[in-house]
Amino acid sequence: MAQLDFYFDYSCPWCYLATFTVRELAAEGVAVDYHVWKMPADATPPPKPEGYMEAAGLKLRELREQLNVKLASPIQKETVPALIATKVASEMGKAEAFVEATFLAHWGNKQDISDEALLVKIAEEIGLDAEKFQSALNDGSGRAAFEADLQKAQELNIDTIPSYLNDGMRLLIHHFEDMPTLEQIRQLAQTE
Repeated sequence: MAQLDFYFDYSCPWCYLATFTVRELAAEGVAVDYHVWKMPADATPPPKPEGYMEAAGLKLRELREQLNVKLASPIQKETVPALIATKVASEMGKAEAFVEATFLAHWGNKQDISDEALLVKIAEEIGLDAEKFQSALNDGSGRAAFEADLQKAQELNIDTIPSYLNDGMRLLIHHFEDMPTLEQIRQLAQTE
């Protein structure tokens, strides 16, 4: 069976756009595992080249129109609560729906995804039991799964997002011009 590990953070607009491609692969039968990622506090990424932000903005507008999606600057940058909630939703079998709904809330609707009440509402809207979801958020298992994803990413030397992995093969996206096509990710997912 085709398999894909997808590493992301809600702070990344490229990850949001990547979920549309990942969804297409899931519809084709690719088993997608969603892994959360957060840049380490002590990371020192290289500076972006001159003109990067302007070019990235143009590319985002182009992709927004091409994909016909809402994409606006989010109202906050703190994504850890949503990343932890994602691991809870994943344990409850609803990772894909939760990831898509949370990205839409953050980038499309400018909602505060650090707000626990909003995260519970999203969970309920995708069919999860709100009370069970809330309880799971508070029992520490989501945080443990979040920390496990961060540890695994460190072991795999994942230093950027979005990242796509399968059986030792990797696509780590350092620049928006490197965003893979559907076919490139499909080929990676088929690697055995």
